[in-house]
Amino acid sequence: MAKMKKRKLCWKASESQQVVGYRLYWAEGGEVGYNSPFAALGNVTEVVLPDDVNGFSHKGGPIEFGVAAVDELGNESDLATFKAPYQFNIPLAPEGLWIENLDEFHTEGEEPDDEKLPDPITLIAKGGESKVESAASAAPTEAKDEAGSYSSAQLYGHLDNNWKPR
Repeated sequence: MAKMKKRKLCWKASESQQVVGYRLYWAEGGEVGYNSPFAALGNVTEVVLPDDVNGFSHKGGPIEFGVAAVDELGNESDLATFKAPYQFNIPLAPEGLWIENLDEFHTEGEEPDDEKLPDPITLIAKGGESKVESAASAAPTEAKDEAGSYSSAQLYGHLDNNWKPR
C-alpha cells in the first residue's frame, strides 16, 4: 500500500455566535466556489488531509481550498480561500523487480586477515594432476605488492581461475 504525506489545513474560527460548523471546498486547476466538491466538517478549525475529509481526492498540481462558516439554518459565509501547490497524489511504483545471481559470497563475522593465509591446501590442476601446495606458493608472483605480500582477494581470484578444490 502506498503512503502519502499528510497536510493540516487550519483557519481562525468565525466570531459569529450562530456558527455550528464549517464546509471545506476544493478545486483543481481553477477557482474554488460553492459549486466545487465539498465536505461538511463540523465545528472544527483544522483538518488533516486526506484523512479527515471523506471523498477528498486530488489528481496532482495546484489546488485551491475554500472554507465557509455554516450557521444553524445552513447559511454559509463568504469563502476564505487558499491556493496550495501541494501534491496530494503518490508517484507510480517502480516495475520489473528482479534478482540477479552473483558469483561472490557474503561472509558473516570477521574479515580475513591478509597476513594470515591458510595452511597447505590440496588442489587439482585444471589438467587433472593433483598437487599439494601452500596457499603462498599457489599465488601468482605478479600479485605481490612491494612488501612481498598479496591480498586474499588476489590469491583466491588466482585460485578460482587456475585450480579447482578437491
